[in-house]
Order: sequence, then C-alpha cells, then structure tokens
Amino acid sequence: MERCRSMLSNLRGSANRRQHSKDASSETLLAEQDPSEDKKEEETEEMCTDQHGKRRRKVLLPIGLGSWIVISFCCVFYIIFSLTIGINTKHSFPNPNTNNTPPTTDMKLQIIIPSFTPHFPELLEMLHSMACLITDISSISISLILSSDAEVSLLTSLLLDPTTKSCGSTYLAYNILPSSRTLTYPLPLTIHNLYTLLPSSIQNLTTPTETSDLVKKYGKYKYQSMKKLAAAAHFEYDYAILLDSEGLVIRPVAFKELVREWMRRPVVWKELAAVGSPRRNGWVVGINEGCARTLGRTMENFGTGVSFGEGYTWILEKEIVMDMVNSPSRLNPNTDFFTRLLKAKSDIFEIVMYKIHIAGRKMEQSSSTSEVYTKYRILDIQETLIDYGLANPPLQTEAAYTRIPPNLDVISQRFPSMILEEPLQDLLVSFMKEYKFFFIYFDPGYLSQIPHAVLQDFLRKAPLAMTVSGTTGLPREFIPAGKGGWNMSYV
Repeated sequence: MERCRSMLSNLRGSANRRQHSKDASSETLLAEQDPSEDKKEEETEEMCTDQHGKRRRKVLLPIGLGSWIVISFCCVFYIIFSLTIGINTKHSFPNPNTNNTPPTTDMKLQIIIPSFTPHFPELLEMLHSMACLITDISSISISLILSSDAEVSLLTSLLLDPTTKSCGSTYLAYNILPSSRTLTYPLPLTIHNLYTLLPSSIQNLTTPTETSDLVKKYGKYKYQSMKKLAAAAHFEYDYAILLDSEGLVIRPVAFKELVREWMRRPVVWKELAAVGSPRRNGWVVGINEGCARTLGRTMENFGTGVSFGEGYTWILEKEIVMDMVNSPSRLNPNTDFFTRLLKAKSDIFEIVMYKIHIAGRKMEQSSSTSEVYTKYRILDIQETLIDYGLANPPLQTEAAYTRIPPNLDVISQRFPSMILEEPLQDLLVSFMKEYKFFFIYFDPGYLSQIPHAVLQDFLRKAPLAMTVSGTTGLPREFIPAGKGGWNMSYV
C-alpha cells in the first residue's frame, strides 16, 4: 500500500512541476497534458485498488471463517447445555424453596368434615367460628359428610334454624372487620350422605339411605377413614383440608394463605419406637402396618420401629390422593383400594396412610419422581426437637420434650405437654412457625394441667389457626373477651 501511495505521489509531483514550468492558462495545460501520463496514473490507481481489495479479502476471509466457527461452537454448546439442564431438572431434587402452589386467588381449596349426630353441637360451634374468623371463607368449598339421609335432614334443619347466631361485630375476642360482617352463619356448604360418594364396590356392601352398618362390620376408624378418603377422591380441588367435627378457629386467618405457607416446604413426620421402647404402642404399630399393607407395602420398607404419626395439619393434594387411590397393590393387585381399606387386619387412619404413600413414593423413585413428591421432607420428630434445642439442650436443665410422659406414644398428639416448660416457650413457638404447626390437638385434660396465664401467652404467640378437639372452656377462659389482636403470624 505504501508503494502505491509513493507511485501516485511521484506522478502527481511531476505533473505539478510541469504546471509550474509553463506560463499558460488552465485550458492550455489541459490541452497540452500528456494523455499517456493520465492513463498511467489511472492504471496505477486501479492496480493499487485491486491490490488493496485482495489484501482486504485475505484478511477478512479468515476473520469471517473464524467467527462462523466460534458461533457454530457456541450454538452446539448451548444445545448440549440446555439438554443437560433439562435432564438434570427432570432427574434431580428441585430447589426446596421453590413454591409451585397456585396463587391464592386461583387455588381451589376444599374443606372436608365428616360428622354424625352426637357431634352436631360441636360441629355447629366450629362452623360458626369458621364463618366469623376465616377471612376468605366465601371462596372455599366446604362439604359435610354424614352417614344417612336422616342425618342430612337433621343437620339441614339445624343450619336453617332462624335462631342461629350471626357473626355480628365481634366474635370471641376479635372485632370482625366491616368487610367480614357480610359473612353469615350458616356457611354456604354442601351436605352429603356418604353413600353418594362411595365407589360401587362399597355401595354394594351397604344401603343408600343408611351406611352406618359399615361401622358394625369394619369398625369406626376404617369407617371414618372411608368417609374422608371417599370424599377426597370424589371432589375436585387443588388442596383439601380434613377436619374432625370438634374444633374451633381461634384467630382471624386466611385459609388459602395458610395452605400456601404450609406447602412451601411440607413435612411428613415419623417417629422411631423400636421393640422395648417405652413409646412403642402395639395399636399404633398395627395401624401403620395395616395402612402400609393396604398400599401394597410393609413397614419394614421404612426401617425397624418406624411409624408415621397423625400430626394435625391434615392438608391433602388432589394429585397425590388420586395416585394413592388408583395405584394397584403389589400384595393384592386384583382388589380395589377401598375394599382393601375395609378388609385391613387393623384399624386405619387415613392421614397415616397418606403419609406412608408419600414416603414410599419418595423412597422408591427418589431422584426420578415428580416434584409433587420431592418437595416433601421426611423428618423424625424426636430428632428434630433435639436439634432445635427443645430436648436435652446443652448447658440447660430445661427440656420441653421431657415434659411428654414416656408412655405416651404419639408425640404430635401430646405436643401441648411441652407448653409447660415456660422458659422454652418462645423456642417452642419458633419451632412451630418453622415447621408450620397450624392446627393442634388439645386434650380436655390439658386445660387443667397448664396454668391459664402460660397457656394464654402460648396461644397468643403461636401460629395456630384452630384447635382440632372439643376443648370446652377454651374460648371462654383463655381468649380474653374484648382484647383481640391475636393476628396470624407465619414467621
């Protein structure tokens, strides 16, 4: 390129020198200019331009080829990386903090409550508390499952009694928000005779108008489990809450938000009580084995002495319910789920069976199972209490866990015993928030064991939405009228 520029410079310089040597007008210079020199200059310029273009092509060609190779390599790498991520996502545990629960506005929530005539007074009081304190009650489906046409007629008449109470401006200790005063009692709900929800294989064992003969044939626990699981399989929902008919909502709470909080990192609690342990109870062991065999498993699959306790936050996922009900048993493949349930050799607790199904699915499919199961954690309640500092804490003489009498087998059922260790009450409340204990069982005997001030302080701070037992006197004696302010706290 420098050579070309030099040649052009010399040609232009000679032309300039000729111009300055002659005294003539520009027209004369143009006329007398040597045409061969002009042509030579043009040829030189063309040659230089051509050489410059060739050199540019030589430079640009490798650059373009290199760019194409790099881009192609990146595309191939991206495709391989994407496929790898897809495989890893499919076959690995998801981020435990991921929450795929539908937004509360889209969530279909179903409350299922089985009952029978002797429990109707407690049921009516529980429904009243639900109407007044569950702030999103109007968007929740509630279904009552009864034993006969006669019970359906009786409960319907009780709910329509014109003397039934409304929420008014206050309920328990709470000022009902103006937007909530439109909630009326009785609730909008549906009442069902169990027969209409049963599969045909079980309908053939009873009569359309009265199903309580199943209690005499198979026992009350199997019958109660049948009521809950037949309803859970029948209704359409995303999540269902199972409730017994004796309970009480104790503070304003949005149930859909409660379910969403629980589903962030749900826990299936297990307990270890080997042979010879003071906590081992033959009845509980039999229930677990009966539930496992109904599902086509044995408790040996989960380890020696393991049992799955009830707990009391009974939240079901529809997808899991249907997987459990529709999965054939490896021990009895030709018999349907509900027939296997009734023919079990021991009592059945439906929530224990549900937990065993989740634990079994996680164990047998581990890394390849769907996120429906991988989000659940299987935790030992005693070990978790110890790790949290509530049992045998170092450098402390108090241990809330030791308040549970050793001969009481179901830890979660005796949970309120730990309230007695008042110095550790804040730690106990923190534990309940961490692991989402939103429902608690209060044996009536607890009200006489726990000092009023201690229990009242606990109820105020704990994340409890409701009790799930008929604790007569709890609202009157432990939720002081007119003070309120017990807002739900999840953290």
